[in-house]
Amino acid sequence: MAAKELTAQLAAFSHGRVPRDLRRKQVLSEAFDLFIERGFPGASMDELARRVGVTKPVIYDLVGSKEQLFREVMAVVQEELTASIATAVAVEADLPSRLRAGILAFLRFTHQRRRGWSALLSMESGAGSAEVNAIRRQQAALVAALIAEGAGGAPDPRTLEALAQAVNGAVEFVALWWQAHPELTAESLADLLSELLAPGLVAIAKASTAKRTTPKPRRRAT
Repeated sequence: MAAKELTAQLAAFSHGRVPRDLRRKQVLSEAFDLFIERGFPGASMDELARRVGVTKPVIYDLVGSKEQLFREVMAVVQEELTASIATAVAVEADLPSRLRAGILAFLRFTHQRRRGWSALLSMESGAGSAEVNAIRRQQAALVAALIAEGAGGAPDPRTLEALAQAVNGAVEFVALWWQAHPELTAESLADLLSELLAPGLVAIAKASTAKRTTPKPRRRAT
């Protein structure tokens, strides 16, 4: 839920009891900011309770332990990112257009949350590594599906996996690099990346598909 929408809904209950589901969304939103600012080890449930304006027992009742809270925050990030990309690519017809749309959606999503995105990626070697890797796996699966569909067949699974990882790595790195070069637009970067990646992806995936589907010549009996 967008911050403005959440704030507006909470304002409607400024003098009354906030519904449990809405309060839980508020906790997840505040927890996201807190994890960014303090990191997983430095984030405390006491501070989270103060920010939300409730007691710590209420926090535990709503979300359980800090570890469970972090997993839920990351699950929300993953769900929102996946939905954003899926919506963007659904309206495009061919692989180059769908790839560009997906890259653009990813860049916009991470740019809007650029501080948080950098912080989350910095957790990959410690607490949160499993959650960060889950996001990457989900994105790789989306990219692999796009490539396979664009190839019009079934490329070798390992080839497909390698291509998806290459796309993910390139786009993720550029998204981080972009933070230091804000004079560029998301659209120009999406154009650049899709023009660089799409032709090779199509060619390699189609060649892999053809290799797998071409019947092997029969050996003549001696």
